[in-house]
Amino acid sequence: MQVKKALSTIMKLRSHESAEVRNALNKLCVTILDECHNTLSNCANILVETAMMLGETENKMSLTQTSLQDLVNIYPELGEIVKTTTYNWMSSLSRLMQSADEDVKRDTIRNVLKGLELIKDLQIQSSTLDESMSIMLRDSIISLMQASGTSETNENMDVRLIDSGEASAEQGDVQYQPVLLPSESQKDIRHEMASLITFLGSSSQQARFAGTMLEQVQDSDNSASQVATFWLCFELIKASHRSSAEAEMFLNLSSVTDPSQDIDTIFNELYTTSVQILDRHTDVESIDWRLEALALEATAYTAQRAGESFRPELIDILFPIATFLGSNNPNLQKHAIVTLNSIAASCGYANVSELIIQNVDYMVNSVSLRLNSLDISPASINVLTMMVRLAGPRLVPYLDDVIDSIFGALDNFHGYPVFVENLFVVLKEVVNQGVRSDMLLLEHQARSKPDHRKVHKKEPGLSELLDTLGKRRQRAALDETETEEEVKGHPKIPWKKEKNENDSNEAADPPPEPEKPPNSPTYQLLLRVANLTQHYLTSPTLTLRRSLLELLATASTALAPDEDAFLPLVNAIWPVVIDRLHDPEAYIAVEACRALAGLCAAAGDFLSSRFKTDWAEWLRDWCRKVKQQASASPSWVRPHGEAGTTWGKESDDSRVLIPLRHGDSLSGKPLTQIVAPSSGSLGKFASPARVWEGTVELLTALVSHVQVDEEMFDDILDLLSDVLERNVVVREALEAVNGDAVWLSRYERGNVEWLPTPKMDGVEFTHMEISR
Repeated sequence: MQVKKALSTIMKLRSHESAEVRNALNKLCVTILDECHNTLSNCANILVETAMMLGETENKMSLTQTSLQDLVNIYPELGEIVKTTTYNWMSSLSRLMQSADEDVKRDTIRNVLKGLELIKDLQIQSSTLDESMSIMLRDSIISLMQASGTSETNENMDVRLIDSGEASAEQGDVQYQPVLLPSESQKDIRHEMASLITFLGSSSQQARFAGTMLEQVQDSDNSASQVATFWLCFELIKASHRSSAEAEMFLNLSSVTDPSQDIDTIFNELYTTSVQILDRHTDVESIDWRLEALALEATAYTAQRAGESFRPELIDILFPIATFLGSNNPNLQKHAIVTLNSIAASCGYANVSELIIQNVDYMVNSVSLRLNSLDISPASINVLTMMVRLAGPRLVPYLDDVIDSIFGALDNFHGYPVFVENLFVVLKEVVNQGVRSDMLLLEHQARSKPDHRKVHKKEPGLSELLDTLGKRRQRAALDETETEEEVKGHPKIPWKKEKNENDSNEAADPPPEPEKPPNSPTYQLLLRVANLTQHYLTSPTLTLRRSLLELLATASTALAPDEDAFLPLVNAIWPVVIDRLHDPEAYIAVEACRALAGLCAAAGDFLSSRFKTDWAEWLRDWCRKVKQQASASPSWVRPHGEAGTTWGKESDDSRVLIPLRHGDSLSGKPLTQIVAPSSGSLGKFASPARVWEGTVELLTALVSHVQVDEEMFDDILDLLSDVLERNVVVREALEAVNGDAVWLSRYERGNVEWLPTPKMDGVEFTHMEISR
């Protein structure tokens, strides 16, 4: 008993820092077990345990030196102690994994690995150990997960989708961040656990262990248990593949493999489970993100092993993986990026963009099915937007089913403004890409692209006058010839008899006009989307109203060439679009002005009567009110040219153009007005000023492309008179309609330099004066 106590004290040196001390203690244990096998049999347990723990500290020993393995072969009862010690270590593993001491966890895992390796070398069979192995591993991982809490991965890791060139090579080397035990302090534990799993993965029981783990993944309702068993199953499969690859370098073991224990069968089942987990992802249902991250890793590993033969599987998994790019969890986002990079490289694509573009039809079908089954999330909608943007205009003609599904979702969920707004983000991207398509217009439409811009009419000169007189002479001569012809009376025989007999079969009716060819699919798609906006422009969501107005402004130019289809659209959306000028939000009113300006450029004189009616009823007063509100701003500076104005050194901040008349054109020279700077205001960024800028843009487009009567033109000229001197575009648009009225308006405000009074005998000209 005294010896046992003494040995217990000595055995504490097994945790000594010095390797020489541990080696000496190991030799002592082996020597006592050999030399004092019977006399100190009561100390065998502690001696065997210590020798097992210190087994790795042994240096290369000579063949004549006795080891613990030799003693077990000599004394079979020591084998039972080895089994018992290993089982005890395994039983306490899950409990010790909850310890706060990382060294204790590391040493415990290492001891279990040493015990299992020794049992394997001794060829000791133990059904108890085999049955408890899977439970021990699962419980140990769960204990580690609970002890580590919700440790975050490395947030500073730069992960991005691969592009062509060097970036592809750099990003292709980026590895997944650990899902379990992610902190740097747990690195040693991860390494020891990986060594333990590698040993199990190379054992004869590898398929049984992995199969047991997979069954628990599929049957368990506990999220922590699912994560632990999925990770263990995945790591066991990878370890088994590594060991099989090493063995197959020298041996062909395919003929001795038992199909029921084939690790690849379990691997395929794990991949199927991973696809189900990814496809099940929603933003509403709470799922442990670590399980989804592991499913992403398993999918990428499958693609890596399959290579380009994995491409057919992209039908099922590409869209679910891309959905994780919009996840609120940054760890899932990074996992999704690395997964897409890995799949792109494994399947032979140059980058992720090519991966998505080449398989965009699969992804579009997935979106359509989800929309039809009402199984859609904001992340899925973002992915659809990304697909349309990446694929570009060539995808738009094939989006009929998706657009139909979106229209159906809008009808069913029009009461959900956020969801509706997200769907219109997709439609807006479709329009943006569609207008860039070279297949948008048919050949005859491309040749007849309308241009409604009003052109300044040149005053007739001498050549035009001579042409007019010549035409009059020709018309008079023709009339004189017709009056000199004799009147022969009414015809005596039918006129038809005078025709050639060959014309007897001529059809009485004129030939029918050829049918107009249908528009391109892209054009029809854009027309449907634009027509849908009228029902949502009254939405309470501000950003949606603005997005719809931007959509109309973009689509109107592209749809204009086919007036038969476009003008009915303008007629339908006109009331709701112009009503947005009354929107309480300034930036919505500004966007409405831009949308109306786009309609003016696209529809031209078709809008003449509509503007005339609304102008008389309320639009003129609205424009005046907007101008008044803008002029009331402290930063508003009204240009003027009254006498007595002080002019100083030219500055970049305030310039006035003084026009001069030379012949039939207007020119000018710059002068600078000294204006005191204003302060304490947002200036041109204030809401009234921005609305007025939008109004100026609308009125400019109106007079540039739409026919207006004289009264309406005078009103517009009065409104824009203060803008003429600093906005050349506005002045040229007005001059194209009535240059004399523009000159007179500027003259009345003193913005035209006095011209010398002409002198002529017998004629007295009036001197130019500034009106007061």
